[in-house]
Amino acid sequence: MKLLILAIFAIAAASAVENYDGPEWQPIDWSKVVPASELPSTWEGTAYEKFAINPNPRTSRIVGGYEVVPHSHQYQVYLVVQLLIFASTCGGSLISHTVVLSAAHCFTNARSVTIVAGAHNIQQIEPTQQRRSVDATGFRVHPEYNRVNVLNDIATIIVPTPFVPDAFVQVIRIAPANAPSFVGFTAQSTGWGRVADGQTGSDVLRGVTNTIINNSICAETYGNVSINPNVICIDTTGGRGVCQGDSGGPLTVNENGRLQIGVVSFGHSSGCQSGFPHVFERISSHRDWLDRNMS
Repeated sequence: MKLLILAIFAIAAASAVENYDGPEWQPIDWSKVVPASELPSTWEGTAYEKFAINPNPRTSRIVGGYEVVPHSHQYQVYLVVQLLIFASTCGGSLISHTVVLSAAHCFTNARSVTIVAGAHNIQQIEPTQQRRSVDATGFRVHPEYNRVNVLNDIATIIVPTPFVPDAFVQVIRIAPANAPSFVGFTAQSTGWGRVADGQTGSDVLRGVTNTIINNSICAETYGNVSINPNVICIDTTGGRGVCQGDSGGPLTVNENGRLQIGVVSFGHSSGCQSGFPHVFERISSHRDWLDRNMS
């Protein structure tokens, strides 16, 4: 049996709906939307494989969390990523009216993406929603992204038609290059990932709060290649955290208002409720690259 230590957090979720007409609002064929973890070549393992587990794990979600107050996270976006035949979903955040921040692994073999902003219940027709479609020419994947060890797992999407700021769609501040480590801080993650291991994604946006831990603790599970100064780890004691479907979504802290410090990257393939740390790409480590890839 192939040994795996990490699980990429992307999975199919329920459809979102539009609030205006346009080519990007064509219906999505949800019969072709599958978990990214089930697609060929999604994951190739890592040099730090330690545990024998199911090579096609059904792990998932914002686990042990709660439904957030509707439209209280106006920066959160939902991504439907179109591949050659199938599609998968991820999360993201609006860091300018024309730039979405997400994870690099969400765009492996991607042809286009539909971005849904202003959503809470993605199963309902919400007049608050704004959508944009972007083809692959708008993707800015970190040039040093390494899929094997999940290094530099960060990307931006350049949106040709700006999102319109209102009470439901807003930009979030991102951490500066000189931001602290935030170890010991309570951080919040949000997303529409599965609601429990082996179950489907959440219809509504959910959140979870966790304590940021020292990377040395995280490296005891994943090794010191994937766990380097460019990532942030959270404690998931009690089975609380993020998982498939939440990939690319924001990790935030309350620092003079809401501040995004991380991007959902990976966790342990034995399950999101297994208690192993979850890992986020650290925004402050990539500010120079991000600043160059905002257009």
